Amino acid sequence: MGMDSQTLLLMVSVALFVGFAANQLFVKYRAPDVLFLILFGVLLGPGVTGIIDGEMASRVTQLTTYVAAVALSVIMLQAGMGIKVKDIVTSFSRSLIFTIIAFLVSIGVITLICNLILGWTMGESLLLASILGGTSGAIVIPLVRALNVSNKVKTMVTLESAITDVLVIAGAMTIMAIMVSGSADILVVGMRVLMAFLFSSILGVIGGIFWLNLLKYVGRSLSYMVTLAFMLLLFAISEITVGLGGGAMAALMFGLTLGNTESLPYPIWRRLDHSCDSKIIDFHDEISFFVRTFFFIYLGLVLSTTAMSLLELLAGVVIFNVIVIGRIITTATVGRAICKDVKDRITLLFMMPRGLAAAVVASMPLSLGIVSAHVGSMIGSVTAVAILLTTCLASVGAYIIEKRVGRTEPTCEYSKGETEISP
Repeated sequence: MGMDSQTLLLMVSVALFVGFAANQLFVKYRAPDVLFLILFGVLLGPGVTGIIDGEMASRVTQLTTYVAAVALSVIMLQAGMGIKVKDIVTSFSRSLIFTIIAFLVSIGVITLICNLILGWTMGESLLLASILGGTSGAIVIPLVRALNVSNKVKTMVTLESAITDVLVIAGAMTIMAIMVSGSADILVVGMRVLMAFLFSSILGVIGGIFWLNLLKYVGRSLSYMVTLAFMLLLFAISEITVGLGGGAMAALMFGLTLGNTESLPYPIWRRLDHSCDSKIIDFHDEISFFVRTFFFIYLGLVLSTTAMSLLELLAGVVIFNVIVIGRIITTATVGRAICKDVKDRITLLFMMPRGLAAAVVASMPLSLGIVSAHVGSMIGSVTAVAILLTTCLASVGAYIIEKRVGRTEPTCEYSKGETEISP
């Protein structure tokens, strides 16, 4: 059954009002706005009100890859424009250490549970572990931007989500290639991931410098739209060149360059004679709100169409608890060594939602025929449960961080003499 234009417009209008109300609740009370949006999406689905029936929901959920790409590109651009280069310089090495350890710990504990309890092969266990090993920038970045925590911990979790988006996709694709061929060169795989990071980062920075030179000729009229178009071009080029995941890093670095014109090397900055118009940054906040609202409602709709057995639901809950345990271990060890403040460490702990990359990759093993129908269905269902529960936990965590946890010590400390930058 189709949907007429009047119903569609009514749904869009209501969705925007719900998004605005959820955002206001988050700003004023730190209520979990992401959770409200996901629940609204579930309510629209065939399992509850049926406003979007099963046939239409099935067609809509086939767009996951495209929705994910648009949401990720827009949110990463916003994140890049909001980060300061000085925070990147002081936190990148520690962010990378925390990211790699957290990713490996998650993979280790999930693989162990799948292999020992579910009885999966090592390849199947590693595949699910790689899918659920990283955090989601589309969920983490909007949450952490509004929190009253140090800029450095914001930068840490932003970089973690950007890096693990690439690691999740590259890792899962590599394991699937190994399962098909039976062999793979680890050194070649590692070099491929490194080249993806480097190429995407360099493309984003060079693209940003090039665009800043052109902006002074574009003028104020429609400057945001052509900037968005250029970012999407860089995102697409990176995805085509290095594969899934590269576009996120390119968009992040492009935004970082636009938002930090004054921090570019002096010979480059002197020749630019132009900086990113504040109008572009302000208008992108509006676009990010629009994209973010519909992404989480869409995610709720996708979750409402995921049919799962009791066994799959229980497996998802077990994997969720394993992810939480792994995060606690990493935060209590590496996080404690990096962050001296309790509030910043709790932020590192809660900002672990799985999302975009996991949702996209989880559908591949079954569709490509790499795993059996039973295992493929389990991977999709467990991933859906993990996304929902980790997102709920992150949303509740954001409320706890703001309302219940006070700052008792200096913020994330990297070297003596550094001063805190107000968020």
